[in-house]
Amino acid sequence: PPGSSSGRPPAASNLSCNKCSKPLATTCFLCSCDCIFCEECTYSHFERSSQCPTCGRRLAENDFTELVVADANTGTDVVKSNMQSLLTKKHSGGMLQYSEICQSLIRQVDSTKQATKFLLKQLLLESHKSGRNNLMASRTHEALQAENTQLKQLNSSQRLQYEQTITTLQNKLKAREATIAEQNK
Repeated sequence: PPGSSSGRPPAASNLSCNKCSKPLATTCFLCSCDCIFCEECTYSHFERSSQCPTCGRRLAENDFTELVVADANTGTDVVKSNMQSLLTKKHSGGMLQYSEICQSLIRQVDSTKQATKFLLKQLLLESHKSGRNNLMASRTHEALQAENTQLKQLNSSQRLQYEQTITTLQNKLKAREATIAEQNK
């Protein structure tokens, strides 16, 4: 983290399942509420409940979109794919109409808005989780510091008692030695 003594940049966060927090690496399910789950959590949780474990929204079967985590396309592939979808005729025959291109563009914009909303929600969830973890770590650190202070005080108090006991015993020993020396005269 910034300001840390290690000098290393912070570890990169991964998009992770909103239930088990494992990084998403293969098949995952995006819900209409913008929560995302790994395949295992999706099946294990939603077989028992229709309520989203993250936000509490009730979901139906058509509220899930199955996604596959894949390697990224190159930038030119994405642009070509977007342009190709704009120039795809929705009706067979005839010429490509501007109204069809506008409708395709609106769908792409809506899709980008949905993706942006999803990403922002995931970043907020991660930030909240990270903040909660930092708060717990801070409280644990404070508790350990307080315990350490108490142990130091206890150690100091015991050391003082031991030193006083040793001084008392040494004085008694000297007095006894003096008594013995006196009796031997």
